[in-house]
Amino acid sequence: MKTQAASQITSGLLDIKQANDDIVSDALKFLDSDGFKSSDPGVKDTLKSLIGQDGSRFADLVKAEKVKRPGIADENAITNALLKFIKGNREKFTNDEIVIGFRYSNGSSNILNIEDINGNSTRGALWARHTAAQDEATAAMKELLEVAKDPTKPNNFDGSRLKTTLLATLAAGAELAAWGDRWADAFGFKSGRPSAA
Repeated sequence: MKTQAASQITSGLLDIKQANDDIVSDALKFLDSDGFKSSDPGVKDTLKSLIGQDGSRFADLVKAEKVKRPGIADENAITNALLKFIKGNREKFTNDEIVIGFRYSNGSSNILNIEDINGNSTRGALWARHTAAQDEATAAMKELLEVAKDPTKPNNFDGSRLKTTLLATLAAGAELAAWGDRWADAFGFKSGRPSAA
């Protein structure tokens, strides 16, 4: 009985090790494919080294992604884990911001920005500008809605503020999209528009 239980435990452990090895192998293949790009050429080798040193931890991150997001494609779980691995080992990478591009087997792509060592990033600044412009436009629209509730009431509504804030929102959004497009072009992800996250 003990021998059978020990054999089952050993078999289970071997299954887990094989599953982890398969995840690590898939991740290393992805890093070596045209589906992985980075603004810093050292990122790929550093990731490969870190995964080689701690493959079981990386595999656990991939498995956690699959539990957290049932139905997620293996590629997506791997790329999410790669980002977590970079962020969790940030000191082993360049101090500068890092832009990462992923191209998936279905043809879609994703461009992501990891902040520099001080927490700054180009995409973060563009996103903050876009959000601030949206907030201003929302405030101007709320003001317009208040005026519209009772048009007989005297008001000081300035329609030019609404126009200005809407134009600023569009401009900031265009800047953000252009940032993603520039990186998509730089990474060779020309077909389809990447989502900049």
